[in-house]
Amino acid sequence: MHSLSKIHIKNFRSCKQVILPLGDFTPLVGQNNAGKSTILDAIRLVLAPKAFTKTDANDPTQPIIISACVSGITDELIALIPEARHQAAITPYCVNGDLWIRISALGTAKPATEVWENAEIDDQGVPTSWRSYPTGLPQAISALLPEALHIRAMDDVQEDLSKGKAGSTIRGLLDEIMTPILTAHQEVQEALTAVRNILAADGENRSPLLAEFDANASNALSSFFPGLLLNLDVPSIDVKEFFKSGDLNVTDEISGETRRFDTLGSGAQRAIQMALIRLLADIRKTRTQDLARRLLLIDEPEIFLHPQGVRGLREALNVLSKSGFQVVFTTHSPLMVSRDNAPDTVIVRRTRENGSEVRVPMGAAVAQAMAEAQAQSRTLFELGNIAEIYFAEKVILCEGKTDQRLLPLIYEKLYGIRPELDRICFIALGSCTSIPKGFSVLSAMGIKCGVIADLDFAFTHARGTWLPKECEEMDAVKSVLQEISQNEGFQLGGNRMPQNSRNGSAADCWAAFARHRDGQTLANAVHESMKGFSTWVWPMGCIEDALNIQEKGESAIIEQEDNIRNWQPDMIDQEYPVFRNTLDWMRAI
Repeated sequence: MHSLSKIHIKNFRSCKQVILPLGDFTPLVGQNNAGKSTILDAIRLVLAPKAFTKTDANDPTQPIIISACVSGITDELIALIPEARHQAAITPYCVNGDLWIRISALGTAKPATEVWENAEIDDQGVPTSWRSYPTGLPQAISALLPEALHIRAMDDVQEDLSKGKAGSTIRGLLDEIMTPILTAHQEVQEALTAVRNILAADGENRSPLLAEFDANASNALSSFFPGLLLNLDVPSIDVKEFFKSGDLNVTDEISGETRRFDTLGSGAQRAIQMALIRLLADIRKTRTQDLARRLLLIDEPEIFLHPQGVRGLREALNVLSKSGFQVVFTTHSPLMVSRDNAPDTVIVRRTRENGSEVRVPMGAAVAQAMAEAQAQSRTLFELGNIAEIYFAEKVILCEGKTDQRLLPLIYEKLYGIRPELDRICFIALGSCTSIPKGFSVLSAMGIKCGVIADLDFAFTHARGTWLPKECEEMDAVKSVLQEISQNEGFQLGGNRMPQNSRNGSAADCWAAFARHRDGQTLANAVHESMKGFSTWVWPMGCIEDALNIQEKGESAIIEQEDNIRNWQPDMIDQEYPVFRNTLDWMRAI
């Protein structure tokens, strides 16, 4: 289905220069004041232009320019536009199914509306030449993409739930249910037409009493102003007027009390607002999709909702995105980001130099980092379920949950603050095989990333990606492993690398390697080499070896968590100095 596929924002508030891809379902995540709401406003304005305010321009001496690409416009779709002249107006400007439109204005002047004149684009994929809208084009665009339904932040809830206000949730809901109601109850419209014919001044069956009033009033006026006639005209009555004049009431099932929605608390009002979105999704599921694709723009839909409500709302928005709506929303909640929508989630950041910036979405980053489709799919599956990466400034990839759970506790003890408050998150990928791909994807997304891994990673899965597979160093490593295997009974595989056996685990063999005189030299050397790839490998083997513990598993992790909660910084520095070194390095990435 056709949609708004890309938007280019220039000089609008914090967006000095932003190019943003849009999918059917696009979450925008980022810190407060990053520019997420500004992006929603830009999307709304390019479809329904209005004058900018004095404070909208980032640089008041330059014009504000907002461009958008509408994709998926086929000949069959154009043929569905009701007016033939509107079809003719849009056809010349659709190139390979794309239509570029833009608005621009300097200061508070009325924005000029322009359309892509030819197929030339710049290196950012934005058209280079434009012309004013021809007659009929605005109507054609409105037929395909009507004015967006924009649900703003909490301070606008009452306005959003107001009776039939254009662009409001209620109005959007009314638009959806009006047609089936009129179809099902044609007799209501017929009855209202009959009433109008009785009451209206030009009604076919105007009431004799009203006609008599008109005559008497005109006679009374003639003595003052001859030649003037009076008639009492009752406004026309339409089904939509009944809806617009209605109130949204809420009844407490326990007390039986009925109140207007705006007398309730903010949480209840927001819940009502989002419940209407759920209802809209349910209605849309049973309807045949029509020509129009409506944009639904929502600021922080999760406000005041409990976790189950947030998940339910996310699914409702997902349903809408597949049922004729294109959904774009801002969020601060990881619950609004799922594995299914993670590839299209856009991170918005703001810097002093560049203003608002957007990061590459995960789907594009995976395709950029990996050529193999199967590898792309697997990596998306592994990373897509980790919503935390979208809400951090720095991501530290770990092999397992021991590092992921213990290092944040040690971080807090050493620096007096939880790592998440420093916008750092630790992600356990489950195995070292996923680390290189995860690192490359996060890097392609523009997310600052580091790795903390066991020593064996430097001699196995880091090879070929960051370090050479075959070299004198690896020959020396295998020679030391062979000696340890003969002396201590560890088992090596066909590649002369440690493997688990009844005589000991591969991890134990690597710990023995790190204690060996030559092995220790090799471990320290590779430890330094891996720092050049933003990777810290434990030179003593693994985190358990750094803690001098033998046990692994959930019980051992819980025991260590309890121990660490009682630690003091000077005790850590004295007995486990490696952790200060590790975390200082991590903070400096």
